[in-house]
Amino acid sequence: MDESRKQFEESWLRRGGESSDLIRYPENHHEIGSGDIGGQYVMDDVQGHWQTWQASRAAIEITAPKFIDSREALAKGFTVDYSNGFGDAMDAYEENIRAAGVKVKE
Repeated sequence: MDESRKQFEESWLRRGGESSDLIRYPENHHEIGSGDIGGQYVMDDVQGHWQTWQASRAAIEITAPKFIDSREALAKGFTVDYSNGFGDAMDAYEENIRAAGVKVKE
């Protein structure tokens, strides 16, 4: 389960929702007239809240700091290892932000 859905479901339960509200259709579930609804919540109310949750996350966009290349790190008195570590840390940071359903502007 992705981080955003996990947070949504935890929020749903904290606000008084029941765990039985969070039942979802199996992946690849298809219904005539509705199309592919696999992974959606069975209860329309919960599905609507989930879609609103996703839209609110999609509206947020974070600009990541500029990458510091080796030459720039050396010019600032750092080593090349600083540049490599910075890049690795930013990759991990951006991955966690995306997992929460927030866009990272490239």
